[in-house]
Amino acid sequence: MAENLNLLEINNLLRQNAINPQNAFSVIKSIANNLNQKNEVYLQEVILRVIEQREMFGNYQSIINDFAREIGLFPYLDPEELNLADKIAYEFHRPDGVEQDNIVFHRAQARVYFELLDGKNVILSAPTSFGKSLVIDTIIATERFKNIAIVLPTIALIDETRKRLSRFRDRYKIITHSTQSVSERNIFVLTQERVMEIVNEVDVDFFVIDEFYKIQPTPQDQERSIILNQAFYKLLKKGGQFYLLGPNIENINSKVFPENVEINFIKTDYKTVITEKIKVAVPTTDEDALLNLCAELTEPTLIYCKSPKSANKVAKLLFDSGKFKTNQNNESAIEWLEEEYHPLWFLPKALKYGIGIHHGKIPRAISQFAVKAFNEDKLQFLVCTSTLIEGVNTKAKNVIIYDNKVANEKFDFFTFNNICGRSGRMFQHFIGRVFLFHDPPTEELPLVDFPLFSQTDEVPEKLLMQMDNDDLSQKSKDRIQTLSNNGILSIKTIKGNSNIEPQSQIDLATFLKGNLRGYHYLLKWNRFPTYDQLKFACELIWKFLIDGGRVGGISSGSQLAFKINNLRTVGNIKDLIANEIDEDGEPEKVNEAIENILEFVRFWAQYNFPKYMMALNRIQKELYEEINFQTGDYSYFSSQIECLFTDPLFVALDEYGIPIQTSNKIKDKLDTNGNLDDLLEQIRELPIESLEITQFEKELLTDAQNQV
Repeated sequence: MAENLNLLEINNLLRQNAINPQNAFSVIKSIANNLNQKNEVYLQEVILRVIEQREMFGNYQSIINDFAREIGLFPYLDPEELNLADKIAYEFHRPDGVEQDNIVFHRAQARVYFELLDGKNVILSAPTSFGKSLVIDTIIATERFKNIAIVLPTIALIDETRKRLSRFRDRYKIITHSTQSVSERNIFVLTQERVMEIVNEVDVDFFVIDEFYKIQPTPQDQERSIILNQAFYKLLKKGGQFYLLGPNIENINSKVFPENVEINFIKTDYKTVITEKIKVAVPTTDEDALLNLCAELTEPTLIYCKSPKSANKVAKLLFDSGKFKTNQNNESAIEWLEEEYHPLWFLPKALKYGIGIHHGKIPRAISQFAVKAFNEDKLQFLVCTSTLIEGVNTKAKNVIIYDNKVANEKFDFFTFNNICGRSGRMFQHFIGRVFLFHDPPTEELPLVDFPLFSQTDEVPEKLLMQMDNDDLSQKSKDRIQTLSNNGILSIKTIKGNSNIEPQSQIDLATFLKGNLRGYHYLLKWNRFPTYDQLKFACELIWKFLIDGGRVGGISSGSQLAFKINNLRTVGNIKDLIANEIDEDGEPEKVNEAIENILEFVRFWAQYNFPKYMMALNRIQKELYEEINFQTGDYSYFSSQIECLFTDPLFVALDEYGIPIQTSNKIKDKLDTNGNLDDLLEQIRELPIESLEITQFEKELLTDAQNQV
């Protein structure tokens, strides 16, 4: 064999698992000769492959350690096997003061950490395998900050982060809800919406925004982007240090930042795992190709689909194929799901074959169970949408990208990279494989803008309204002044409805003012509306506050009213599902009915409807106070809808992995006094084995006890 191999030749040998006693020395020697190559990323890939196959290199282990040290892969080194020089370098990458946490950084992590330790604001673009969370954990471990806020895009990430940070419970109180009391030292783990609920009450001295690129609005997610901008602004005004992180960002528009806000943008391609992309041959149909591919795979595999409907279809394709054996790992979960939802639901049937389903319509506790079962090898496949792709860590070796869209829009290269990054995991899989059913999109990484600073014409007024006058450009001031002079609705009310465009609010108020006395009966209610009052409110919301079309499975204000009224009449999900199902009870229609109900509950009842009702509440209150008429109060009804007419704290427990159905079964064992902290303490002390609940529920409660 040739003595001098280039990196491409070495990489090919490693990819083919062609290392043997005859060529091992040549490979090692050739890598040593290439250590000064400018292409560090490619060199890093080669060395990672060597580490993965290090048992094939016999007596050359010390040299492999040298390679790892050379490119800064210190977490992969065993300190007991290092020579003196390597031990010195290793200890340099172990942060001071956190020895009890046994943390050691790779080279790029250490750079970020020391920049933060130096008091700098850092904006980081790094691959998904970088280990960004470890830097956060280490900063927390230093205990140099009193109040830390971690802003996450999804509740699924809140759950994962809360569990990861539970080891700091003796040093910090971990808060995920505004209903929890604040302690002397706190870590707030929140979505941007929840940040807005607490930010005015707490002095945050260090904050993190994960997936910060979402600060730039997109047509698909403009509303949440604006709320994230508002949250970032509020936190920034607290004067705390910040760390923004996300993957695959080309650059940021740093020129728009205020002069008093110094930032350090770090872009790195440093990886700890390798991603191999493999185009799937499709000789007949995509369905057949997918079945054949899945039948060949033995490792944990994510299957990405564009939508819940597509994910359900793929799961059904797999378990109907007869290619996969049933397993006994999830029997208690299957029984519970069939009882609490419906025996014909796709999800429990999929679990019988080691297939999980994860998308935005699945109840949160059940989604958490699916991820946990997957990571514990109780499921081989997890069919998912973007809800899992946005940062949730799994032990997936493989990712199959079956669809090339998010909903109905083709994903861009940025999103594609995010999905690919879910394959492989540090210390578990050195190499992740991504199987593609479509050609990848054109390589183009985004330049991220910060609308709250740039204040272009496209920036919505509802964002500008939340900013101090001194932070607005003259053009933005003029826009706000125009709104202030509307003569219909006060700035206080408009700002109070921070998630709704000001002009929409003004249009609604103008309409009501046209017949304020005539509409009084329909608007003056409190606690619970009549059906006519509810319908009128829903029609106002739909006409003035909703863009129209079909939104969250709803097509009109009257349909929204019918669904809301049905919820308050029936009161539980199981009966809602039963009412939705046609008499013939065909499996496809049953599953469609279940999905419709779950979508309505998640999208409308627990999120959108309460916020729109409270916006209407503030508007009618101002208008009727002006003419000394009785005002309505929709706050109680809105809160009841949001918590599905059960105890609000039971909805919070759903995020801790305890389904609402289970909470209702054990409510006589709990003293719910409106305090989540007290309830969590009671959960910790529950004698689980003596409770009259199913085995599955006991397992969920046990998991919750270990995390709260």
